[in-house]
Amino acid sequence: MSVAVAVFHGVEIPETLLAGETQNHHAPTLADARAMAGRALAAKAVLLDRARELGLEPVPERNADDQEETEEEALIRAVLSAEIDVSSAPEADIEAVYDARPDAFMSPTLLEVSHILIASADETVEGFTLARARALDLIDRLRTRPEMFRHLAADHSACPSASEGGTLGQLRPGDVLENIWNAAMSLAVGEIAAEPVLTEHGWHVVRLDHMSPGAQLPLDYVRPHIALQLEAKAWTKAAVRYVDELLSNSAAAPRLKLGDDGRLADGETNLSRLDGLLGSALADIEAAYAQLPLQARQSVEAAAARGGEPAADTLARAIRTFLSDANDEAWTQIISKLRDSAAPLADSLALIVAHQFPPLRKPHRLIHIRNGTETAP
Repeated sequence: MSVAVAVFHGVEIPETLLAGETQNHHAPTLADARAMAGRALAAKAVLLDRARELGLEPVPERNADDQEETEEEALIRAVLSAEIDVSSAPEADIEAVYDARPDAFMSPTLLEVSHILIASADETVEGFTLARARALDLIDRLRTRPEMFRHLAADHSACPSASEGGTLGQLRPGDVLENIWNAAMSLAVGEIAAEPVLTEHGWHVVRLDHMSPGAQLPLDYVRPHIALQLEAKAWTKAAVRYVDELLSNSAAAPRLKLGDDGRLADGETNLSRLDGLLGSALADIEAAYAQLPLQARQSVEAAAARGGEPAADTLARAIRTFLSDANDEAWTQIISKLRDSAAPLADSLALIVAHQFPPLRKPHRLIHIRNGTETAP
């Protein structure tokens, strides 16, 4: 039995591969996630095919975490690098970004902070409570003798900074635990926090020694950064347009398929097989018409009568219309019909007829005739 496949943007994708990829896409509905997965896999296929057309060779690179690309990832990167080029960001656009977001281009606030760390002797509630009491005692002593901070840090702090009088030096956001940073930011210069600050290391007596507020950076300093951001956005938009174009071309002329392993597969696709079948049908439309199942033939005859043309010509027109207008759902349906079919041409033509022509309605009698006499039912 052949493997079940679905068609997305003209690319045949095994259902097993599609199911695995769907798990990587979060969407309101399963159908939406499936569509996203199908697009992602189809995009992979058309990009790998384009790499093959360009004769590119994979040269995997490593990222900052020393993770190496797969050969397919390297090929896709190479295609996008070769095919997409964006211009440098105009000066007017750079200035517009700078003027619109002044808060985004600020130097960081710099703090100079000192602390005394009182660690708990053990993990018990009693040890925790005792450590806090010791920190409160130090704060109380410093209220009357703030000049003793350096001496008390050297005698009591469990931090290596004790040898420096508790000073942590100049700090940027992220340089110190968030609780300590927030506590220091709430203080005036020279002020000691009224309550000890708790972190995973213990209780901290915190003093703010100096603050340098952030200031807006000059345009010349941030211009390269803004230009890089704008170019990255432009490149991303260009990449999306490029992939959309490849997918559109693929949908118009289906010829690609992915294997169960996600690699671009060689050999005849189900769609090319179907194209051959329908091509042979158009070459001898009378013989193809003769293979139609009865119900499909009746639908064609009814359409032919409405159009005043031979039934075989009506069938030929239906085939050509299907080939030019079929969407991914229709391709998927007809491939499913082809799977393991004993009469692939007849079954394919029947499905095309069902797509192109409305179903025939059975007549319903309002009057029953009994013994030659008409009576109401």
